[in-house]
Amino acid sequence: MTQQELLALAEKQRLGTATKEEQYLLHTFVDKLQQLDLKANPSDQNRLRILKDIEARIKTESKPGLNYKRLLTYAAIFIGLLSIASLSTYVFGTQLITEQTGKGEKRTLALADGSSIILNANSKIIYSEDFTQNRRIELQGEAYFEVHRDTLHPFTITTGPVQTQVLGTTFNINSYEADEVTVSVNSGKVAVHHTKTDEKVYLTKNQQVLFNALDAPVQAQVNSEDQMAWTKNIIALNNTTLIKTAGILENWYDVKIEFEDTSIEGLRITGKFKEEPLETVLQSIALINNLKIDTLTQKHFVIRKKHYNPLKNPSLL
Repeated sequence: MTQQELLALAEKQRLGTATKEEQYLLHTFVDKLQQLDLKANPSDQNRLRILKDIEARIKTESKPGLNYKRLLTYAAIFIGLLSIASLSTYVFGTQLITEQTGKGEKRTLALADGSSIILNANSKIIYSEDFTQNRRIELQGEAYFEVHRDTLHPFTITTGPVQTQVLGTTFNINSYEADEVTVSVNSGKVAVHHTKTDEKVYLTKNQQVLFNALDAPVQAQVNSEDQMAWTKNIIALNNTTLIKTAGILENWYDVKIEFEDTSIEGLRITGKFKEEPLETVLQSIALINNLKIDTLTQKHFVIRKKHYNPLKNPSLL
């Protein structure tokens, strides 16, 4: 990464137009600043404090183009770090790796630290090339994690404003829904922190927390095997609304599912489907909720209410 590229990144951060990948890079930059001073992974509180200080100093610049050396100077003075030249050499070595799946696709990934990830359909992760030292991941979508224990380098997953941190454990994170993140633990212990509200929740086996944009975090006891069922090609629905079920099926089978009437979307279904064809799942939904499935194309379906014709059923007359 060149100085000019980091200069442009700082300006995009100031304007609020930075992408997820660019925000991740900025966070990595802040991490490395503090690592030089503290020789350890920064706490969430310190990272936020440093980031706010850098952002505040960026905003004080009146010129359209930021002075990159001045930005580094601000950061170095704030942390009490090394020279600009040393700092630049350290930061510019960062390379990001992006792994992404399409709809209807899953992928298993082995990380350099010994951890593994199963990435669900229509999902993406971003992480640093030097992952053994910088165990931070940005997640969009859903993934199941088996984290190799390393007490010196905590493992952190960021999904929007929610950060999940562990030392070594297995757990699932689902962030498909806008402004909604669900973390479920299969083994070990995790800490889940909402960076905007500063709420923090600790979870152990068979516990789950749901963060959304409006309400306080909701904790629950769950069957962790159900939460990771998708890794075994099982769709596990537990009193799930049809609108959420449709989203699951769209990602799973790479199709489009619509509802003729919005009142149908809130209906619920419970059941498990292991490697079943889509038609079987849709017909089960229709049967349980007394609905009808219209097939527009092989990739496009409409769910609607059944309309009874009394002429075909004289008993209704």
